[in-house]
Amino acid sequence: MSENNKAILEAVNGAIAQGNYEEFLSLCADDTEWTFVGDKP
Repeated sequence: MSENNKAILEAVNGAIAQGNYEEFLSLCADDTEWTFVGDKP
């Protein structure tokens, strides 16, 4: 994994952990599909 991708993933996970969904969405591409473990896709 490139360092840039790793930094983006860490930022996305941090935003979700803080409940900051606007930041989460701003870090995602338009065609992103995200599956939370234990949830249905």
